[in-house]
Amino acid sequence: MDYTTQILQKITSNSEVVGVIGLGYVGLPLAVNFAEASVKVIGFDKNPDKVDKINHGTNYIKDIRDAVLREVVENITLSATTDFSRIGECDALLICVPTPLDIFKKPDMSYIESACTEIGRYMKAGTFISLESTTYPTTTEDFMLPIIERESGLKHGDDFWLAYSPERVDPGNKSFHTRNTPKVLGAMNPDGLEIGQALYKKAIDHIHPVSSPRIAEMVKILENTYRLVNISLINELTLLAGKMDINIWEVIDAAKTKPFGFQPFYPGPGIGGHCIPLDPFYLEHIAKKFSFDLSMIHTAGHINMRMPHYMYIKIATALNRHKKAVNGSNILFLGVAYKPNIDDERESPALEIIDIVAHKGGQVSYHDPFIPHIKTHEGNTFDSVELNEETIRAADCVVLTTNHDAFDVHFIQEHAKMIVDMRNMIKEAGDKVYKL
Repeated sequence: MDYTTQILQKITSNSEVVGVIGLGYVGLPLAVNFAEASVKVIGFDKNPDKVDKINHGTNYIKDIRDAVLREVVENITLSATTDFSRIGECDALLICVPTPLDIFKKPDMSYIESACTEIGRYMKAGTFISLESTTYPTTTEDFMLPIIERESGLKHGDDFWLAYSPERVDPGNKSFHTRNTPKVLGAMNPDGLEIGQALYKKAIDHIHPVSSPRIAEMVKILENTYRLVNISLINELTLLAGKMDINIWEVIDAAKTKPFGFQPFYPGPGIGGHCIPLDPFYLEHIAKKFSFDLSMIHTAGHINMRMPHYMYIKIATALNRHKKAVNGSNILFLGVAYKPNIDDERESPALEIIDIVAHKGGQVSYHDPFIPHIKTHEGNTFDSVELNEETIRAADCVVLTTNHDAFDVHFIQEHAKMIVDMRNMIKEAGDKVYKL
């Protein structure tokens, strides 16, 4: 019996073992979905604290219900380990590791490389492998495949199958989650695509197959670059509108009454999160290998990168109108998460704005109901302060950087000396409210 028939029979009989490498906001929900389908799942992570929490049924991802995690752990359908030699027990391996940028804004492929090295060392013949991490097109075929074949001594197509299926997680989204968000899947050969579809449909409602991994990789880049370009466009128009005394929010509300040809995007202090700010640089990286200049995407990326500096100018201007300087002023930031109602500050523009203000001599404090501690890019550390009348009154300027539902805007407005609103939380500007 060949390996393809063997693994398809295991999937049909629900006797396959799925390994999920990386137990963060992508990997853990995916692992739980498979475990809920009574598939045995082994989660792999180098962080012993995460592994210990999972094995004790302690949840650290808000998009997973605590009771669901406890149930799949107690039923022994999900367990976690730091022992990567157990990769050899798995019939399928799903890679959900971070893919950040380095200090030069180039893709840091070390996490993917490490995962592929461990897979090559320990995997058995007849294993299906799928990468879910954000990356540039050609990663699966040109970067991963040589590592796995070199380390394992096995041959793709005969002994294992390789695919790419981009994660589409939107933290905090109440309508769309791992199971009901359609999943794109591209494999390197037809057998891999058949196996991948049979496997993933246990955890995902709808699978959309494409012809190759590089198509699937470009899908992920397109989705996020589309958002980057449009958000950068509205941010740039917002800066111009501010100089012209035009309320950009009223402009957007009017424009979106058009029932065709327009989709609203909204301005803010910059773009954060795990994908949108990073994807253009991944695409730029591979475009250079093809001697292609991504001028529009390059410009959009740099508009976004400059937004925190423009926001500092907005704060400095507001203070100046009240005869104050940033240097020595108490500045309270409300919200450091990159989007509302989540506990994720990765790439959040608020962190960079805080660094700039602190560097200019501002006395910084912050409150975020979801994030008790932060460490900024410059290494500054802060603890969230209590949000009450005293802390608001003590601030020379309150900066609304994240529009959490928990913020009582009327209470803040009542007690603040001055507010810089970067999220349109206060609809009307006034003597002490300065809009983006």
